[in-house]
Amino acid sequence: MHRWRIVITTINGAQVRWRKSGAVHTLSPELGQMWVQNFKPALFQVMPDGHIVPAHSDPKAIDIAGVALEPDT
Repeated sequence: MHRWRIVITTINGAQVRWRKSGAVHTLSPELGQMWVQNFKPALFQVMPDGHIVPAHSDPKAIDIAGVALEPDT
């Protein structure tokens, strides 16, 4: 079974992959669906490089419209 990458769609339609500690972050097969279902876009924003930050903590951060899973190949 593969791991999941998280694809973040911003309010302006751009898509970035979630990055954590400088690398694309992946989730286990068991955690992926639950993470996406419970993600609260209003609490977070995304930086242009894909790092997730608390809402309104950085002027360069962009609002998140949604998140989706993508197989990590």
